Amino acid sequence: MIQVKIYDERVTNIYYGETLIEGFIRIESIPSPEEIPGKIPVMYYRNGAIVYEYEEAPEATEDGTETPPVPMDYGETVNGLIRRKYTLSEELAILRQRDTKAEEFESYNAYAESCKEEARELERVFNEQRTN
Repeated sequence: MIQVKIYDERVTNIYYGETLIEGFIRIESIPSPEEIPGKIPVMYYRNGAIVYEYEEAPEATEDGTETPPVPMDYGETVNGLIRRKYTLSEELAILRQRDTKAEEFESYNAYAESCKEEARELERVFNEQRTN
């Protein structure tokens, strides 16, 4: 099953799995984008289907690298990493039952902390690449 999260028609997240995710829309398939030199496909959800619009690809700088990408959002990165293992509903259930299911909460909390650490490392690497 494929589910997508939409913001202003733009696909912001894709979830492959059997768990229904709140706020996501179930779709049948995702078509392959057309390859257009110098363009990047951007996925949208319109009229019940995935469609693409194409944006200009980043231009290369004098040293041959691409223009810097948009800065990372730490909170969104942590959330995305947590969602690899826990759906929002599962996370909320664990948080509600933290006093009655302490062992399950400790496992979740350790995973969330590791996601935060991974996001900090990704942010560090991202920032190093931008300055080099």
